[in-house]
Amino acid sequence: MHVRRHALFALAFIVCGGMTASAQCSYALNAGGQAFAPAGGIGSIVITASQGCVWNVTGTPGWITLTSSATGSGNGTLTYQVAVNAGGDRSAAIAIAGVSFTAEQEAGALPGLVFIGSIAHLAAAENWTTAFTIVNKDSISAIARLSFSGDAIDPSGNGPLPLPLAFPLQPAASPMLAGSLDRPVASNASLIIDTAGAQAPPVLVGSAQLMATGSLDGFAIFHQIATNQEAVVPLENRSARSYLLAFDNTGGLTLGVAVANISAQAASIPVIIRSDSGTVISAPGAAISLAGNGHTSFGLADPVLGFPVTADKRGTIEFDTPAGGRISVLGLRFTPPNNALTTIPAIANVGTNGGSIAHIATGNGWQTTFVLVNAGSGAAQVNLNFFGDNGNPLSLPLSFPQIGGGSTSVATAVNQVLAAGATLIVESAAPQSDPAPTIGSAQLTTNGNVGGFVIFRYNLDGQEAVVPIESRNANAYILAFDNTGDISTGIAINSVSTQGVNIPVTVRDSAGTQIATDTITLAPNGHLSFTLGSGKYPATAGIRGTMEFDTPANAQIGVLGIRIPAAAHTFTTLPALAK
Repeated sequence: MHVRRHALFALAFIVCGGMTASAQCSYALNAGGQAFAPAGGIGSIVITASQGCVWNVTGTPGWITLTSSATGSGNGTLTYQVAVNAGGDRSAAIAIAGVSFTAEQEAGALPGLVFIGSIAHLAAAENWTTAFTIVNKDSISAIARLSFSGDAIDPSGNGPLPLPLAFPLQPAASPMLAGSLDRPVASNASLIIDTAGAQAPPVLVGSAQLMATGSLDGFAIFHQIATNQEAVVPLENRSARSYLLAFDNTGGLTLGVAVANISAQAASIPVIIRSDSGTVISAPGAAISLAGNGHTSFGLADPVLGFPVTADKRGTIEFDTPAGGRISVLGLRFTPPNNALTTIPAIANVGTNGGSIAHIATGNGWQTTFVLVNAGSGAAQVNLNFFGDNGNPLSLPLSFPQIGGGSTSVATAVNQVLAAGATLIVESAAPQSDPAPTIGSAQLTTNGNVGGFVIFRYNLDGQEAVVPIESRNANAYILAFDNTGDISTGIAINSVSTQGVNIPVTVRDSAGTQIATDTITLAPNGHLSFTLGSGKYPATAGIRGTMEFDTPANAQIGVLGIRIPAAAHTFTTLPALAK
């Protein structure tokens, strides 16, 4: 995770302006607009113009007061004051020498506005972008309010973090500067917001919160421009007593950690670190202190900012939510030799019902690693079973790296007792010489509080993606896809049922319009995987949208998406949104 100390807030991006009637004069603004909170505030617009070229301001609404001259010549800065807004959302297009600048302000009151969730980390500028995907899961339109908070080491401190933003689903426009903004989202539609602007230092880091007037959900995609690495982070909508991150700092692997305080009050967050055997190895009283809406990020084993006791070890780190508070936690795994970037999901609210993994792959360069964590206070029986496409038991080559020398076997299941707080790692890597990968799904049953995830790895280029164990048993699951440019989407779906199932499918474009329907039939414990657009559902080729998979009565399913940018040779897991 990229963390650095900032001493200066530098926003350096130029938006192309238009030519005036005189061919010798051209004008440009430093932004296409700015969004303000209901409390209003002070804004400025930097104007770039040739020497002697006159400009003036027109279209200023009554709720904006200019605090500098409305006319000028050559380069200049226009300053203005935005009044408090007690009404609804409002916006106005101000013209400066014919170049449009949009000022907008959030509503002072939005009926039905509630907290939806948070994203524990974002990064923008200096070779980083963060793209937010928000999906309306309901049949009525809603307003989304997305807000950004900075890090204590950022120039703006723990307060609002203004970011330059672009909206790829809208006609091309200049970036808008916003620390918080409202946007309508039509029924079943998607909203995409990307950080934008010049990739100049310093990197801006912080967290995000989503509020809405309807049933919204989503995720963020981190993109590292220099390496083309990506990682997807689900919106954290749980309010758990604690969150666990499983870490593996052996063999050159490193884990970056981000923690956000979602409360307006300062928080001291207790930390407990355990080895993979479940033994507590952290110092008594270890904690992280964060201001209200504060954020921090660090390398887990960093000797100064992190917890060096985790160096060269496997285990878990637990973050306990303070009484009356709310937090959000994220892990990012960096894997040598190419620093492949992978999200490590936070484990929370682990029940005793186990779960399933919609896709596994081994052989022909593919490796699947199962990471299981006993989050309970007592030992638990773990039963991990593997199934082929036809639902029959699937034999896999298995190894156990925690055992000296790496014990190996071939089996259709793993059955072990896992101690309280302990971690179990199971790897499946059939020979690269296999003509095709062996694929299927997996199911976990347990009598304790065991959760976890799997890591898909393509050993030929070192790329990885992580998928949490699906234990939600939702009425439906929604995958947001992006098949634009050179990006493709892989889909996997599995059944957790001893009976055959028929799964209704609804495909929509980004506006929420239905473009296809289908029914997928799976055998008992069956599995299906395909490429969206080329393998199935050709209407999705070249567009963004969503796929909804409805859970049949008296059945349970799992769904998985994989985002694959062809030119970058990377892949990233897309989280299934529960409906």
